[in-house]
Amino acid sequence: NYNPDAKKDDNSCVILGCTDPLAENYNPDATDDNGTCTYSNSILLNGDWNIVNLEYQTQIDIPILGSQTISGNASDAGTWSFQYPEYTCSNNLNFVTEGIDIFGQTLPGFPVNITSEGTWELTNNDNNIIITDQSTGLTSDYEILSVQENICFLSGTIPLVIDTLGFSINSEIDIELQLNK
Repeated sequence: NYNPDAKKDDNSCVILGCTDPLAENYNPDATDDNGTCTYSNSILLNGDWNIVNLEYQTQIDIPILGSQTISGNASDAGTWSFQYPEYTCSNNLNFVTEGIDIFGQTLPGFPVNITSEGTWELTNNDNNIIITDQSTGLTSDYEILSVQENICFLSGTIPLVIDTLGFSINSEIDIELQLNK
């Protein structure tokens, strides 16, 4: 709406652009938002998430029984919370694995209950998230498959300790998570 004959600015100029100060491409001169705002994954991850679906797979060595594969799906498997700009997080992963077939018998599934608090950081151009547990110092690396305002998909590996048949087995479990706000 530029007027070349105007002698004085009457503040009626319309400047299209991103008007959200949290966006990466915020334009402080914009007067009208044109829907082009883009956000870093830090902003999109901020908040409380429900783990609505989880796919898992691991290989464990059970004394006497040998190497066993455990895999399956779990629904409503816990919660995750990311705080930005503090870069703190907490999670509660809680589900029971599928049973294992051994010699024609099905052993019950293993409970997985992992709770942690710590910090997070984005790496690899915001495509990976590194979680560091504050009490153990252990880190977990997740690939961000997709993140939007209310849905997120992550893929990674977490340490896992399974207590069964009088033995404590240290392992890792590969997981893919669907998180919803």
